[in-house]
Amino acid sequence: MQNEPAKGLPAEQVRALRERFGPNVLFARTPVRFWAIAREEVTEPMILLLLVVGVAYSLWGARADAVTIFIVIAVLVLAEVWNEYRAKRAIAALERIAAPRSRVIRDGTLVEVDSEELVPGDLLVLATGTRIAADARVTTSLGLACDESALTGESFPVEKQPGDTVFAGTVVVGGEGEAVVTAIGQATRLGGIGRTLGEVRQPRTPLQLAMRALAGKLVWVAVFFATLIPLIGVLRGQDWRQMVLTGLSLAFATIPEELPIIITMVLGLGAYALSRKHFLIKRLRAAETLGDVTVIVTDKTGTLTESRMQVASLFPEDRADAVLQRALDNLAEHVTDPLEQALAQAAAQRRLPPPAGAIVRMRPPGQGRKTKSTLRRLGDTLRLTVSGAPEEIAARVRAQPAQADAFIAAETARGRRLIAVAGRELAEADAARDWDELEHELEWIGLVSFEDPPRAGVRETLERAAAAGIRTLMVTGDHPATAASIAAQVGIPAGRVITGAELDALSDAALEQTLREAVVFARTTPEHKLRIVGALQRAGEVVAVTGDGVNDALALKAADVGIAMGIRGTDVARDAADIVLADDNYVTIIRGVFEGRKFYDNLKKGVTYYLAVKLGLILIFLLPVLIGLPLPFSPIQIIVLELFMDLAASAGFVMEPAEPAIYARRPHRRGEVALLDRPALRSIGVRAVLLFAAVMAGYGLAASQGADTTQLQTCAFAAWMLTHVALAFVSRSQTRSALAHGLFGNWAMDLWALAAVAFLLAAMYLPVLQAHFHMSPMPWPRLLAVTVAALGAAVLADAAKRLAGERGP
Repeated sequence: MQNEPAKGLPAEQVRALRERFGPNVLFARTPVRFWAIAREEVTEPMILLLLVVGVAYSLWGARADAVTIFIVIAVLVLAEVWNEYRAKRAIAALERIAAPRSRVIRDGTLVEVDSEELVPGDLLVLATGTRIAADARVTTSLGLACDESALTGESFPVEKQPGDTVFAGTVVVGGEGEAVVTAIGQATRLGGIGRTLGEVRQPRTPLQLAMRALAGKLVWVAVFFATLIPLIGVLRGQDWRQMVLTGLSLAFATIPEELPIIITMVLGLGAYALSRKHFLIKRLRAAETLGDVTVIVTDKTGTLTESRMQVASLFPEDRADAVLQRALDNLAEHVTDPLEQALAQAAAQRRLPPPAGAIVRMRPPGQGRKTKSTLRRLGDTLRLTVSGAPEEIAARVRAQPAQADAFIAAETARGRRLIAVAGRELAEADAARDWDELEHELEWIGLVSFEDPPRAGVRETLERAAAAGIRTLMVTGDHPATAASIAAQVGIPAGRVITGAELDALSDAALEQTLREAVVFARTTPEHKLRIVGALQRAGEVVAVTGDGVNDALALKAADVGIAMGIRGTDVARDAADIVLADDNYVTIIRGVFEGRKFYDNLKKGVTYYLAVKLGLILIFLLPVLIGLPLPFSPIQIIVLELFMDLAASAGFVMEPAEPAIYARRPHRRGEVALLDRPALRSIGVRAVLLFAAVMAGYGLAASQGADTTQLQTCAFAAWMLTHVALAFVSRSQTRSALAHGLFGNWAMDLWALAAVAFLLAAMYLPVLQAHFHMSPMPWPRLLAVTVAALGAAVLADAAKRLAGERGP
């Protein structure tokens, strides 16, 4: 690693070092392996219960039945393992997609790479907001300071000079610099800590935890009935062995072990699909909240605008090159800020020379300041250059031309952003003086105007958001006139623009009142944004916030959904956020919010359907046992029912497209949302009763015609299969009828329904399957009657859905 530091490593050496040292992984994550999930699944209590059923059948029943049960168990386990594997693999893919990136110099070129690809000897380029991804030795420092609290617990910034070490996991909070990587992965100081912690697992979301808790409670309900029903049967003189097998099978079929998997499937696969549309969900809890967002607090630059910053004009025009040349003095060697990149591009177009003199010190913007200062050495003197917000510069210069205010007014009215440039000459003895002592009595030099046009499609997207009950607040650090102009161009009403100074004068109560009407805020700081978020949340709003800077981390963490900019955002902002916006586009945010509504809808549909058929199964067994009739299903049929129930709930509803209503529906406010609310519980009860009624109608029809036990169970089983398929299609929409919603919009559900009906017909009419599943051929008139009962249940469920919609919750 003897390469010239300024040029970085050549590509050939990077490849060799990568093979030698491996990836730069600080914390080992649990790998997603199919067989590991399968091993966990087969040791689950409910799968063990099924195996007990199979063993009991081997001891007490026919061997053919036992073999069939074990085959069904294998299919069920494989289906559940595959569903969970798909979901966990999607979640792991999200982690890779949203993985941190680092800026390095390789082959003399500044490039951005995945932090995992860093190797010893890489030359890191560090700027304010960078999260350092490896231990490194500082080679260049321009006021470089790091927050090392992640390692030491001390929150005070630590200044770094050439030769000092910066550590993986720490954050650059001031200045700029370069550093050569000395250690990666678990060889770093932080990696050593990670080794002692073991593997890191994805934390469960609140909804996943809630579903686990609900499943835990429902287990006792299922066990109660799975014990009660066989006990009643034995007391009424039925065969105790058959009743024990029935109880075991009924317990497995009614215990809702699929609930957590449904949540993981919908959130994991949905979030992965969004990641392919530039919306990277880092934490699954954000996917739960997305659909309930009522207010989006967004910045302007790059989100509502194109992030295509370019120099539009300079003032005074007759000294344009001189103004631009002096503005270049505030640029370091490696430019990452969009405004500075626009300055460099304009200078290149005008063929201006690079800044003269070495940088002695640099003060970045921040801590309430909207200006940047650089001190360069020119021979025996020092030259100070200050650039940034015109009003801050105006307060520090000796005099400003009268025409400057008119230029500022004209440019901001056109939606342009401005910086002023000023400076002074200093003696060598001033090099170490405090910045506040240096930044006064400046010579006014000029103004630079930047243009960043509104993004295409933003106006239409804002209209769609408003129609769906989502308010958009624009909070920017720009001039009020610039903010008002851009707001008008994208369709945000900006009759009143509130400035940061006005915000400071408002009490919390007055701010909450102001936020009901005002939607554009200018000349704000990240602290103002944090205060706005808190006021909105106190008013019951569910708030999404966009941010890109170091100080935005507080607002991003405080928000219900924190969204960091992927292009211009700092590592600190991306780390604090729940979501990374890969294209920095407001249109993508709204797309994500509507997808979040779809996530929630599909969760509710799947869970409601799943619990309805579970409850229906308990009712179906309870009545015959109470009145002393033969059981409606044999144990092996119960196991088959469980297979089809689980497939519909855990795979079918995941693929359900969004309903048109999500684009006009008002969002839930804070505290209003509940997965199992009163309408959902009512729907579960109604559909369970209808499923029970349809099965009992088929059972009763066969009994009234003198059918034997096998035909009774065949008729009940057919009624169940057809009715629970029909109810699945009814459940695909919460408000529309099955026919209006369409029968062929969900290929997964269509394939499942086709497989269920095909299995039913094969089990009834193929002799090779009849004995295995305790079924017999059903006369076609009887099958037709059962089909009519199933369709009748679906029609009544549809009618109940529409009636509930008319009455409201």
